[in-house]
Amino acid sequence: MDKMMVLKCLMLLFPAVIFLQSGLDKLFKMEGNKTYILSVFKKTFLKPISGTLFYLLMILELACGMMAITGFFTLVSRDDETIGYFTFLLSVITLTGLLAGQRIACDYAGAAGIIPYLILAFLGLYLFSV
Repeated sequence: MDKMMVLKCLMLLFPAVIFLQSGLDKLFKMEGNKTYILSVFKKTFLKPISGTLFYLLMILELACGMMAITGFFTLVSRDDETIGYFTFLLSVITLTGLLAGQRIACDYAGAAGIIPYLILAFLGLYLFSV
């Protein structure tokens, strides 16, 4: 295993950890998390669809996390980077949606906290693109 492969494997652990933890937290503590999301968007134009957005976010997070694990194993076992690439593409889309939601809710500190994750996701996307 060369150094670039090690870096790519380690990069795939990033979305596996953050998205699986967050998605599973939403799944197992659904009522509390959904209530929080509804309260965040109660004064925005997203209020009517905030419940749907909660479920969409949970599905996206779980998908990113599972894709990252699958991408890790396909990279190690078959030297195939395809799933890794799509993991980071979906990660960038998911994090951009989270960022937009935080901005719409006027939670600028929360939005700023997403930026480091988004930078790492873009780095992973770049790494799996070259």
